[in-house]
Amino acid sequence: MDFSTRQGRREQGVRIQQAVERANLSIEELANCIGCSRALIYQYLSGSTLAQPDRLQLIARECGVPLTYFYAEESSQTEAAPSPTTTPQETRQRLTENLRLLQELADAQETPPDYRALAATCERVLALASQLNDKTTQAQAQKRLGNARLRMADFPRATEALQRALTYAQENSDQNGEAGARQSLGNALLAMGRISEAREQFNHIASGTVFSGRWQGTLSLGCIHEMQGEYAKAMARFDEAATILEEGAASGIADVGTVASAMLYVNTNRRNVYMDGGDFLAARALAEQGLEAAEAIGNADQHLEARFDLGWCDFYTGRWRSAYKGLTHTLQLARFLGDQGRETITRAWLGILLASAGDHETALAQGKEALSMALARGDRRAELYAQLALADTYIATTNRESEARYHTNQALAVTVALRYERGEVECRLRLAHLSAQSGDIMELRDAASRSLVLAERLGARHLEAFAHYWLAETWQREADLPQAQQEAEKALVMAEEMGLPEVQWRARTLLAQIAEDTNLKEQHLRAAITSLESLRAELREANLPDTLLENADCLAVYIRLVDVLKTSGQESLVEPFIEQTGWLPLNAHASH
Repeated sequence: MDFSTRQGRREQGVRIQQAVERANLSIEELANCIGCSRALIYQYLSGSTLAQPDRLQLIARECGVPLTYFYAEESSQTEAAPSPTTTPQETRQRLTENLRLLQELADAQETPPDYRALAATCERVLALASQLNDKTTQAQAQKRLGNARLRMADFPRATEALQRALTYAQENSDQNGEAGARQSLGNALLAMGRISEAREQFNHIASGTVFSGRWQGTLSLGCIHEMQGEYAKAMARFDEAATILEEGAASGIADVGTVASAMLYVNTNRRNVYMDGGDFLAARALAEQGLEAAEAIGNADQHLEARFDLGWCDFYTGRWRSAYKGLTHTLQLARFLGDQGRETITRAWLGILLASAGDHETALAQGKEALSMALARGDRRAELYAQLALADTYIATTNRESEARYHTNQALAVTVALRYERGEVECRLRLAHLSAQSGDIMELRDAASRSLVLAERLGARHLEAFAHYWLAETWQREADLPQAQQEAEKALVMAEEMGLPEVQWRARTLLAQIAEDTNLKEQHLRAAITSLESLRAELREANLPDTLLENADCLAVYIRLVDVLKTSGQESLVEPFIEQTGWLPLNAHASH
């Protein structure tokens, strides 16, 4: 459609009318919904006035159609095909006008973002810019296309577009464009596990003269250190990025708003280091501050990141109601914004949460969907956590050891490829769990010992607590009870310090097995059950099925307490205890 002509505007008006009719809206209802007069709508329909992208965005929302519906051509060649009587100058003017309108459309598709539609529009912009031999517009469109695909987690095709954008920027001697293309290209390469190539891009712009490239490249170099467990180096890079921003604000290179938005990213990465180390209370406080700051300046990207991090912290610390609510909200927002990268990783973590909660069917569905999305887009980090979600589900499900091992080993392969040692610890802890289930003590010792060495070196204290627990299991199965007690007590102290309910109830249960005194056995088991009951209450408050005791390890804690009560002459307390738990399978055990 040529919107410079009355006919082109009229064709758009026809499309608006068709969309309104299909949505069963009246002109008056539409005008009220989008905050304009009926007269203006009639001007759009008649073609006397061209509907601008921001207004079309509102109409598209109310009518339930994509924004591109109002701009689409009947044929992909329509934009380029001149009539036999059209002069070359007229053809160029028409192409230039269509290019301008498409760029306006792309602008509208970025706020709020519709990345799939934006990518399609960028491809049309590239076709017209190529016909006009407009290298500057080609560079900008390739970069925009690459960033759209990056946000959709389509990393291979994002890389292709961004490499072309980089080439165009270099040909045009556009330093700012080159820095932006290198930053996005580095992010795409990093997501695919091509770490050395990503580092090369970040180093290039961090040592350059472009202000945005300097702080972004420096920050990204810190992210690579963080991924590889080099937390002190990561924090040093984050501090360096913050200094660059502060100096930019002081010298007038950057305005206050730009610096405030950039500091959100710096602080997000700082809290990632806290989370990696197991300091979830500090990380949660920073996430709350980040959420508030992101909302204040309207930064949707960091709003999502803060919500996701809050869900992660709440999962580890047993605040499952908040974790489920936060992750579910993050998933909904990510889908609305077309942020498929965050949608994928959030699905994976929902799978991990639901597997821990015993809702195996839903956990499996989330894990499989996350894995499918991650594999389709080459998102290695999301693939790692999707594999772990599936592994956790199968570990907690009877007679599914082979599937659990398969997914754990697949996750382990990803961590090796990414040189992501914290992820490797998580994988080896799951191998320890599997070996404990199968009774393979040698494998249990190897997995627990390697987990502990890595966790201690990284400073990942929450994972270290789990490793101490599985080492305690090893010693207990080898009948070295003093060593078992020592490791279990270490795990318990760390778990209570960090607020980790799973390690608490597991360590307490093991200490009950080791204890010779019946009263001490009962004390440990009741403390373990208190932790488990707290988690069950969180599930009920989140309106989730109370499925925690579908997990055999959790149910075994209650069974052990029933056995202790029966053998210690306290059989009268068994029935009230079972009634209080509200879990019918315990009745069958108590009757034996």
